Amino acid sequence: MSERTVARTAAWLFICLALCAFLQAEEEEGQSLTWSQLSELPGTPGLGGPFVGVHNGALIVAGGANFPDAPPWEGGSKVWYSGIYVLEEDADRWLKGYELDAPLAYGAALSLDEGVLLIGGCDADKAHDSVTLLQWDLEENEVVRKSLPPLPMPLAFPAAGRIGSTVYVAAGQRSTDPCDCEKAFFALDLARPEGERQWIELQAWPGSSRIKAVAAVQSQGNGEPCFYLFSGEVPTRNAEGGIDRRYVEDAYRFNPAAPPGEPSWIRVADLPRPAAAGSAVAVGQSHIALFSGSTGEHILEPPAGQPEFPAKVLAYHTITDTWAAAGPMPQGVVTTGACRRDGKIVIASGEIRPGVRTPMVQVAKPVAGRFAFGFWNTLILVLYLTLLVGMGFYFSRREKSTDDFFLAGKRIPWWAAGLSIYATQLSAITFVATPAIAYGTNWLIFPTYFLFLLMAPVVIRFYLPFFRRLNVTTAYEYLERRFSVSVRLFGSLSFTVFQLGRMAVVVYLPALALSAITGMGIDFCIVLMGVLATIYTVLGGMEAVVWTDVIQVFVLLGGFLIGLLLVIFSEGGPGAIFETALSEGKLTLFTGSMSFTELATWSLLLGSFALQFGPYTTDQAVVQRYMTTRDEKAAAKGIWLNGIISVPSGFLFFAMGTCLYIFFKNHPDLLTVGMQNDQVFPLFIARKLPPGISGLIIAGIFAASMSSLDSSMHSIATAITTDFYRRFRKGATDRSSLLLARSIVISLGVLAIVMASVLASFDIKSLFLFFQGLLGLLSSSLVGIFMLAIFTRRAHAAGVLIGAVASIAVLFYVTQFTTINFFLYAVIGIVVCVSVGYAASLILPGRTGDLTGLTYATRDKR
Repeated sequence: MSERTVARTAAWLFICLALCAFLQAEEEEGQSLTWSQLSELPGTPGLGGPFVGVHNGALIVAGGANFPDAPPWEGGSKVWYSGIYVLEEDADRWLKGYELDAPLAYGAALSLDEGVLLIGGCDADKAHDSVTLLQWDLEENEVVRKSLPPLPMPLAFPAAGRIGSTVYVAAGQRSTDPCDCEKAFFALDLARPEGERQWIELQAWPGSSRIKAVAAVQSQGNGEPCFYLFSGEVPTRNAEGGIDRRYVEDAYRFNPAAPPGEPSWIRVADLPRPAAAGSAVAVGQSHIALFSGSTGEHILEPPAGQPEFPAKVLAYHTITDTWAAAGPMPQGVVTTGACRRDGKIVIASGEIRPGVRTPMVQVAKPVAGRFAFGFWNTLILVLYLTLLVGMGFYFSRREKSTDDFFLAGKRIPWWAAGLSIYATQLSAITFVATPAIAYGTNWLIFPTYFLFLLMAPVVIRFYLPFFRRLNVTTAYEYLERRFSVSVRLFGSLSFTVFQLGRMAVVVYLPALALSAITGMGIDFCIVLMGVLATIYTVLGGMEAVVWTDVIQVFVLLGGFLIGLLLVIFSEGGPGAIFETALSEGKLTLFTGSMSFTELATWSLLLGSFALQFGPYTTDQAVVQRYMTTRDEKAAAKGIWLNGIISVPSGFLFFAMGTCLYIFFKNHPDLLTVGMQNDQVFPLFIARKLPPGISGLIIAGIFAASMSSLDSSMHSIATAITTDFYRRFRKGATDRSSLLLARSIVISLGVLAIVMASVLASFDIKSLFLFFQGLLGLLSSSLVGIFMLAIFTRRAHAAGVLIGAVASIAVLFYVTQFTTINFFLYAVIGIVVCVSVGYAASLILPGRTGDLTGLTYATRDKR
């Protein structure tokens, strides 16, 4: 069976599988939590105010109180407990027989890596200031107790959360008298040596003192975790000596990293209803799920007749500052905790109404909504995929030599080369993740798009002549001519390692989008894209890669523009959107901060300009496009075209992100609880765009991914074949080289699928920022080598390799042991490589050889 027949069969098989998967995806409107139960707490009617947490996979429930004999309205007495229950992972039987130092309930509990932290609490007689760490010893099946510094005051019904190594506690009541409540906020840094740990008091929230408040820690959209404080009960003593209880709906956010001059505490959106004594947990990257809670609506009714607490879940979204209903829960409970275990949320026991407990242990799992992709969307996408594969077959007829496979026989027109460069650098990272940046934060990164225009003349004047006039196939052939074969191999290997990591990202992100929209498994989406891109790349070579890139640019930007117009006019038009975005600080373009650790305009511009040197001067995937045109002048025009279209397209991406923020702020119920921020654009596509249009945009997501994946696979195959195989096997035939290149593409397609599947198991806050950091970390030494090659005459092979190693070492230190902003990684890496490499070349002996035509100073001496 021929190579083409195998490829054709595989292509149609995967397209048919995609068709079946899309058509079978059923619609499940809205966000949801699926519920199940663990084994009930043994030997008890349930507990109010227990400490609940997880350590080493074991669920720990400690202390608590109940009415074991009769409810309070029948004269029953309340009893406090010191017992500890443990339910190991995958077990269905609770372990007991463990004890606290004394009966205790109604404190706060935090699940930490070190153990379950028990904070404060009370018994029948008094509130306590104790802080205890409970650890589950897996080997000994034993609960280990460890005391930490006590609170500055006794506290019952506090609220707590952890950010980094610091534990924060919002005060509750100081005694058994509910009216004896304190408005105070404390912090304990667990990273300090044990003998130096002490609680410090910080500024408290702006609202009133309260008890039974609910707390959670979640990112506010820019990656900075914040402490959120919700609702609570405000008890006051009335003139008759009784207690009036007011249930409040206000909410506050504490940002420990607030810039100087800005308040640490701000008030955020009020709850739709009070939720005192409820429980909350962060879900996904921007949601907080708040379970049940007392509204106080029936507080004046006789206890025996009061209804159960609401069996409802509220979802707070930190980016849009909105609340939405997140569905029902099996049983509403208060005065207990919610914790995470194995990706699920566990709520153990608690009060179901005043005086009544439950032994039930409820488990919630966030489930993304699935949507019917529909016939028309499926048809458009399948036709598009068929077109791409068909182009691979069409161009395969021209792939007779390695020159055809690697450089398209230099038949590519300048405008197609320019669009291909744009498509290669665009990827799904830009198409999906850049709107998510503007949606979660602002336009601070947008000015960096103008740097593409600054990069074009730099590349055309200082770099392009060396690649074109030396007639190289890979950029790293130049490094051998300028330095040595070892530098060439270092450059080619560095490029290959970076592209391998890039392939995983550019496949994973659109697979994430497709999974969110269609309900297909993310692994299936990864396989689908990986296989199809591999097929048309291995068949059609560079010519298929370039021309599919051209089609993909039009599909991508066309579909994106239609989607942008639809969201703009669905939310009142450009004027309404601009006014809202401006008033809420979503259009910030510049910051005067001189910080080295935060995003600041100076570091963004400087760092981004340095980052551009990597892809445009050393990246074989881009340099190879420079070589596909008929001459240097045509290549230069293609480079200018890429720079020119980058700015308006960047504007579209950021505009979409801002529009999505406003859309979901107006429609918070359409957000999926637990979603990743990078899913916001695909979510809008699925929920609001009409059939056909959404299919076109999904085709654009495919386009963004596959245009980058095919380039990575093809350029790696080119580098390995040219820089390693042909370099060391002098007698290699053109046919054997072509066969090897195609085999490498197939292997890389498989590898990309595997790596993207692995990446899917990690929680990465923003793939755009992750990729930018990866780019700066891995490409800087190679950029420095090319600078030393072109702009100096004294640099030699040993010196530049020393500079490259120094650059990698310094960047490793910077990334691991400093908080310097990752946009500066490229600047640091390049400066270190150039300075150390040049100095080493001056100090150490080395040969430079004949530099005619190999440096900028000797470029015309041939």
